[in-house]
Amino acid sequence: MLTPEEEEELHLSMVRGAVELGHRRLVFKPHPSAPAAWSRRLEVEAGRLGADLTVLDSPVIAEVVYQRLRPALVVGCFSTALLTATVFYGLPVARTGTDLLLERLTPYQNSNRVPVTLVDALLPQLTDGQAVDSWSLPERDEVRRELTDLVAAVGFAMQPQIYPELRPRAERYLSAHLTQHTWRYFRRKRLTRLGLPGAVPSQLAFVPQSPAVRRMARRARSLKRKFAS
Repeated sequence: MLTPEEEEELHLSMVRGAVELGHRRLVFKPHPSAPAAWSRRLEVEAGRLGADLTVLDSPVIAEVVYQRLRPALVVGCFSTALLTATVFYGLPVARTGTDLLLERLTPYQNSNRVPVTLVDALLPQLTDGQAVDSWSLPERDEVRRELTDLVAAVGFAMQPQIYPELRPRAERYLSAHLTQHTWRYFRRKRLTRLGLPGAVPSQLAFVPQSPAVRRMARRARSLKRKFAS
């Protein structure tokens, strides 16, 4: 998971991203376990950027906030409240920090992996103003077409013993859809252990995973490309 410093920076990025998109009245609903000092630093950062930030530290659920305040934009990392905001209240939403969280979630079977994957795959990135402005909730058929096999592949990689019937769908997805973007949802060592597409080639499986060996391998590849060009 994220370190306390990274979590604080994630919250600060929400403030900065919202202000960058033109929002000047911000409301922050902290997690009950979040240090009070974080909220104060967010207030200071918002003030520095010319915005006003209100901290909702009372025990009120997100749905009540959506209904009463009707915010112009809801920003978060992976909370299911993001999907609630757009599906049930029709509110614009944006994500931030999902790429880092996908990288840090341990073990791979961490139950947060599915909601993080869904939010990352569905919602626009906060720093992409054009995407945030133009985004709308996809139709059900589009969601089914784009996400069903992704979720099946992630689910099988997480719990192959519980969902063995998902293997064919996982193999189909991984064979056709592994890209620079979708690799964030998987780990090569995990795919190798399960014998799935995207695994380390068998002839390379013996290579030790030490940082020194990896550096030497990168150096060798670099030299090979240099002499081949």
